[in-house]
Amino acid sequence: MMQLDLKKNYFELFDLSVDFQLDQKLLHAAQQKLQSSYHPDRFINANDLEKRLSVQNAAHVNEAYETLKNPVKRARYMLQVGGLDTLNDHETTTDTTFLMEQIEFREEMDECRSCKDPMRACSHITGKLDQRSKEFSNQFELLYQQGKLEDARQVSKKMQFVERILEQIDDIQIELEDGLF
Repeated sequence: MMQLDLKKNYFELFDLSVDFQLDQKLLHAAQQKLQSSYHPDRFINANDLEKRLSVQNAAHVNEAYETLKNPVKRARYMLQVGGLDTLNDHETTTDTTFLMEQIEFREEMDECRSCKDPMRACSHITGKLDQRSKEFSNQFELLYQQGKLEDARQVSKKMQFVERILEQIDDIQIELEDGLF
């Protein structure tokens, strides 16, 4: 078995250019091709070393895929590839206008639980958040292409905030569907 070159960045691993806008079908196809070569099930009768290598390779491919598939993780990874340290996921933004907007979104989320049509209210909030997510993605891509990595990092923090609120609104919708409210 041939060992993956673990020094390659994730884009190189999947033979993709370092670009925020990825063709998800190409990414998935590249991941499937690598998994078919390195999946541990293919090495059931192999020696212990080959089995360990297959597990290591498959885990590396999965980690790379999960990183590039998610826009927020992809943005932060691109910053790392560009030379910026992004290890602290708990960094916050100092943009007070943005922070106020996030407070308003959270207040809307809290109110949607007790409103007349909570699912519709959640969908409305999700639509607004999706729009903000697209705006931040476009900003990130432009700043990254211009080599303004620190500015791009600030936008990636905003992307992360929006992603968290979207996850929380999804949780509320699941609770509503399950009749927990």
